[in-house]
Amino acid sequence: MSVSTKAELMPAMEQAWLALNRELNLLSEAQMVQQKDATGWSVKDHLAHLTAWARSVLFFLQGRDRHAGLGVPEMVYLSEDEDQINAAIYAQHIDQPLADVLQQFRATYAQLLALVEPLTDDDLHKPYSHYLPNEPGDGDGPPAINVIYGNTVHHFQEHMRWIASLVVTE
Repeated sequence: MSVSTKAELMPAMEQAWLALNRELNLLSEAQMVQQKDATGWSVKDHLAHLTAWARSVLFFLQGRDRHAGLGVPEMVYLSEDEDQINAAIYAQHIDQPLADVLQQFRATYAQLLALVEPLTDDDLHKPYSHYLPNEPGDGDGPPAINVIYGNTVHHFQEHMRWIASLVVTE
């Protein structure tokens, strides 16, 4: 599913955020840090990952390089190899304390929400290239609303399923 208007985007973002936080509130610190999935990721690692991608959207909307928002080298980002990008994000946050990850997750989402709030439907339908005209890529890219939705609502829902299954199976 996707959205096509700000009137659809804002409640979808809120619902996905609240649902993910309800799931997180059920977990102990030990569950968030010690339990690992098949790839070795903990709940904390999933949250650091979500934070990095949400921050990349924040940077995108500000016209700043997304690789800087992700915290990965430009060449890694430009490779478009999501596994390599995600591995770089993981390595960057592996030793970060849970409290810091949670604080950054909440702060990044609040900053992103504050940046999206004043945007109009016209702003949200401007293509990727409007926000990052110098980033290489084919054509104009997707509309901003798709970038925002994909890296918040869709991404939160995707990782919430993984987090829930990780905790249930342990």
